[in-house]
Amino acid sequence: MTGHPAARPAGFVTLELPEDWVVVELADDAERVRSVEALVDRQLGRADEWATLRRTLRGQLLEQTARAAAHRGQLMGVSLMEVGGVPIPASVTVHTLPGQDLEALGRTVLAEASGAEGLAASVDLTEGELGVILRRVRAGTVRTDLAGLTGEDGGTGGGEDRALESFVVDYWIEPHGSTDLVYLAFSSPLVGARDALVSLFDAIVGTVQTVNVMHEPSALEN
Repeated sequence: MTGHPAARPAGFVTLELPEDWVVVELADDAERVRSVEALVDRQLGRADEWATLRRTLRGQLLEQTARAAAHRGQLMGVSLMEVGGVPIPASVTVHTLPGQDLEALGRTVLAEASGAEGLAASVDLTEGELGVILRRVRAGTVRTDLAGLTGEDGGTGGGEDRALESFVVDYWIEPHGSTDLVYLAFSSPLVGARDALVSLFDAIVGTVQTVNVMHEPSALEN
């Protein structure tokens, strides 16, 4: 795994992602747009035959990332992993939740899970190096036009013909000594690889840190 260093304000969340994941920074709007454009170009190239698809995908990703940024999203990670030439679509969005209490939130999550079936009923509470972690694995849907790229949970969107079964793994972390929660939402349409991907997501969550003071990357980090 590799980190993604940059200038970070106090309270920012950092984590390490596999080298074949792409990061879209959400805190700076201009950087968000540049990152989305670079991601789309990397996936589809610049050939004229893909111009319409590039434009459509760019618009959808800009909408998705703007929505995440509006809800205190700090970054989105998108998997470009392949295994044996087969793409492994997945994504993660990282948020901060100021002033939220994990105990109260946990009661709500458990109550919702107790009335649901299947993946939505999987809830675990553990403690990591950073703090207490609440994890929920649930069923979701993803728009078919985004599934191959992000795996982002997007609802049914334009109708049943645009929905694909997926799974979502939510993590809420209460860092030691903090009054804010860190929230990570992973998603992938590869339901058959759920166990392996949840293990990967767990490993990524294990690298999460919060920046307590302004951090400027050193020459060695760049």
